[in-house]
Amino acid sequence: MTEKKTKDDRFEDQLARLEDIVDRLEDESVGLEEALGLFENGMELARRCRARLEEVEQRVTQLLETEEGEGEVAEEEPE
Repeated sequence: MTEKKTKDDRFEDQLARLEDIVDRLEDESVGLEEALGLFENGMELARRCRARLEEVEQRVTQLLETEEGEGEVAEEEPE
């Protein structure tokens, strides 16, 4: 079964939601219980964003290593 990404699954949308949560937490009129709920949601969003960034970093590293490896092979072939 293939999962379809919803708009809320996009990194950019999660980051925007996290920024909104930070803005609301900085608002002194937010009550304690609401602030706690916002903080919990923010921590979960931060975890997801961090995990996605780590995935992307690994993919970029793989691509760079593949590119470097292909360059080395291409240099050896003309001999």
